[in-house]
Amino acid sequence: MSKSSGLFLVFFAACMAPLNHPSVHAADTANLETEIRALTLQEAVGLTLAHSPQVLIAAAQSLRSREALRETRSLNRPQVTIGSGLAYNNGFPLSIEGAAPSIIQIGGSQSIFSKKNNNLIREAEESGKKSRFEIQSVRDELASRTASVYFELHQVRKIIGLESKRLDNAQRQQDIQETLLQAGKVRQVDVSLAKRSTAAARQQLLEAQERARVAEAELRELTGLSGSVTIQTAEPKIDKSVLILERETLYQHALECTPEVQQAESSVREKGFHLEAEKGENLPKLDIISQYALFSRTNNYQDFFNRFTRNNFLIGLSFQVPVFNGDRTGSRVAQSRQELAEARYRLQHIKSELDLRIQRELSALQVARGKVTQAQINMQTAKEVVGDSQARLEEGQISPKEMEESRSQLYESELAELEADLTVFQRELDLLRTTGSVESAVQ
Repeated sequence: MSKSSGLFLVFFAACMAPLNHPSVHAADTANLETEIRALTLQEAVGLTLAHSPQVLIAAAQSLRSREALRETRSLNRPQVTIGSGLAYNNGFPLSIEGAAPSIIQIGGSQSIFSKKNNNLIREAEESGKKSRFEIQSVRDELASRTASVYFELHQVRKIIGLESKRLDNAQRQQDIQETLLQAGKVRQVDVSLAKRSTAAARQQLLEAQERARVAEAELRELTGLSGSVTIQTAEPKIDKSVLILERETLYQHALECTPEVQQAESSVREKGFHLEAEKGENLPKLDIISQYALFSRTNNYQDFFNRFTRNNFLIGLSFQVPVFNGDRTGSRVAQSRQELAEARYRLQHIKSELDLRIQRELSALQVARGKVTQAQINMQTAKEVVGDSQARLEEGQISPKEMEESRSQLYESELAELEADLTVFQRELDLLRTTGSVESAVQ
């Protein structure tokens, strides 16, 4: 190898070394693996409702109820069977399951009047409605949970910013105290107190960071996003028009929109139809029946009957009147009547509990809003105190330690205001969930 070629290889290796450095590859890998996803509250709720297994399970149950309804409706639709009654007989043609031996048998029936069948179909229809209400209940629950987690993540990130400032301030004060201790101007206990304040601020920051980490992980799980995605939140906005209604109006709105009440009302109607279906067991039934049979001479029909006909059919009406079946129908009617009474009592209890729950949540919302107002006043006062302390510090009327105490009180008031806002949002979601309006409010 020539000397010039060797120099070229050395130069090329030196240029490529930074690109082959492990830290460069690690940075590239981190950039590839980390993705920032900006989500609004409405987008987060939409993703949750589109990907949640709970919604898919409820939808599958609804489809199953729909197929059960289709099966029940077949009671009043034509029934046709086709088969064969092939048999060998010796002597007089005997019957097979009540029908003469034949090559092909076709039987048909159509219910004309059956109160039992009609009420069973209505019962199945109400059962299908209950499954649809269950889907809405699941959607409301998921929308409320997603909104709650989203707002918590948004607020806690603000808290992290405040806690970081407080930690920086505490660390700065600790450094000052340690410097003064070396100069012999403060006592050791002053340094210990400063360290305690720094440790407390560090712990508060850690707790806020863990709250944010858990909230973001839960939000990713709800929305179906990858674990490598970092969610960027925006200021949450919800429709609060329902929350300004009077209590009685809000209660009536809840009766019309709450899936729990709608399910209970549907259950009452379902039990009522089942009761009528059981009563229909004692009523007459009227069906159209038909039958066709293709006979064969191998069964010796021509030897035992005056006239042999190869093609035979029958059409007519079947009219049945129940006379006596023991206590079976009466017992079923009594059981169904008790089930209907239980459903009515349950509906009454749900309505009364709904009214009380609305009153409690309205009260809790009023208290939470009052705390927000109080926190805002405290924060404004703390800002004025900090401004006044800053002026007095410049004039030499107070010490830097007193100034830092004023700033610490401002941090506390700002944190209290953020926590109060979070509590109000939770109370609003609770009330919207109770009144069946949460999904429409957050979308």
